[in-house]
Amino acid sequence: MASDIPRPPTLRRSCQACARGKRRCDQRWPRCTRCQTRKIDCEYINIPLTVGSDTDSTSTATTTVTTRSTLSPKLPHKKPRQHYQLTHSIPLSLPLEITKGYPQPIIAYLVSGMRAYPSTFALNMKTHFIHPDLWPSPSSPPSPIRDIHTLCKLHSTSPTTTNTTIIPLLKQKSSSLLRTLNHTSSFEEMLATAQALLLAQCMLILSDPDTDTSSQAYSESISTMLYNLGQKLWQQAPIQLPGSLSPRRAWLFAESVRRTIIVGFMLRSVYSLKMRNYSVRTPFVDSLPFDMRTGLWDRDVGVDGDEGGESLDAMVSLHQYSGMLESGVVHGISEFGGLILAACRGRAVQGVPYPSVAGYAGY
Repeated sequence: MASDIPRPPTLRRSCQACARGKRRCDQRWPRCTRCQTRKIDCEYINIPLTVGSDTDSTSTATTTVTTRSTLSPKLPHKKPRQHYQLTHSIPLSLPLEITKGYPQPIIAYLVSGMRAYPSTFALNMKTHFIHPDLWPSPSSPPSPIRDIHTLCKLHSTSPTTTNTTIIPLLKQKSSSLLRTLNHTSSFEEMLATAQALLLAQCMLILSDPDTDTSSQAYSESISTMLYNLGQKLWQQAPIQLPGSLSPRRAWLFAESVRRTIIVGFMLRSVYSLKMRNYSVRTPFVDSLPFDMRTGLWDRDVGVDGDEGGESLDAMVSLHQYSGMLESGVVHGISEFGGLILAACRGRAVQGVPYPSVAGYAGY
């Protein structure tokens, strides 16, 4: 009978009540804010990634949260598709946000590294999270990317006019990008808009000490915006990519999404460190998937026809990767890896043990 046919699994993260009412769900655990306010039962098909708890803080109970990797490409070759999941145990007693304080040299390093993104992008339209080879024509990037590239060039070449000219333009552009983000027609457009918004925020909230913005008080709205940006990209990301993409472009797309989400949360943390000398992190950030093969990002397109395809062995959580960096398992830490190590662990590359020849992860 039809009723005996099992229903296919769903990746829905909203609770049942919010899904039926077509309302936004903040995915709090064990009850979302909307259900708690309405005093109704809150049931999840999949336990949300942002797991908090109202239970006693001494409880040792844990829950296993299974997440799909962001974007498992449907690659156009004969190799079998690779589908995989990352499983993490998150204690139910773990607070929704974790406060961390870092030494001043680490904060200065993070601010400097994130502040360099706009000037780097102005030179070659490429950063740790934006890759020009992803676009069908590198000379014709999406309009949000073109517009922010112009502002990045103006910002990097005219430092003396930053206060009077660039800052108002950046504020106006950020507001426009934020509005566009909620009305994009495709995920590709959403990704480009999010990337442009992150570059604009790097110039606005990580301004030089002599600019007006550095003297402003910490803005919770900026922190919330960066948090929601990462959540939105994660929730809207397609599970599979079209088979028409080459293995290289499919990998670049998936990696661009992963890196953009990570950089968004890193920027949120760095902003808090800069303004308040401590950062806030969530279990969701640590559970994000990460491809350890960071060298592929800068490798030439023409190297090996299958280069850049998804690999189960290369995928770990961001928490696992930062732990590998800290313990000296990764040989030859990249510049992006150095920022992740500093942001996630509060450590400098120079302070981690050098891996032995035997048994290191050569990524």
